Amino acid sequence: MALLDEVDIAILNLLKKDARISYTRIAEKLGVSESTVRKRVKALVEKGYIERFTIEQGRGIRAIVLINSRIESYCPSIAKQIVKIKGVEKVYEISGQYDLAAIVFAPSSREINEIIEKIRSIEGVERTYTCIVLDSHFNDSVNFSVDKVRK
Repeated sequence: MALLDEVDIAILNLLKKDARISYTRIAEKLGVSESTVRKRVKALVEKGYIERFTIEQGRGIRAIVLINSRIESYCPSIAKQIVKIKGVEKVYEISGQYDLAAIVFAPSSREINEIIEKIRSIEGVERTYTCIVLDSHFNDSVNFSVDKVRK
């Protein structure tokens, strides 16, 4: 990946805090032109520093579903099926007592249960353990994998 300069990092910081911030507002905060911001964001996307622009969903229930598979080799196949289920945000292959962790979001506990049942019905899933997210805490500091910053 190409090196990032201070403007790139500042843009990433602002977008991380508010993915809906306008290019005009970023330009004002950084003292550069709107077209500079637009070009920089496009380059950051093309270089893989930005994969997507996201929002935190409001009302609803988020849960972490921990999953054991019958055979460890099933994990990538199971993960690919789980991530296709409506309401599943992400699936991680993990180490430890469980093989996979799915982050799910739904408007109600009934719909969370439906998602869990769909996960349990996938061939190779042995059992699940679900944790409901009560609150979340977010680290606003930059955690991009930037080894060097060009000046």
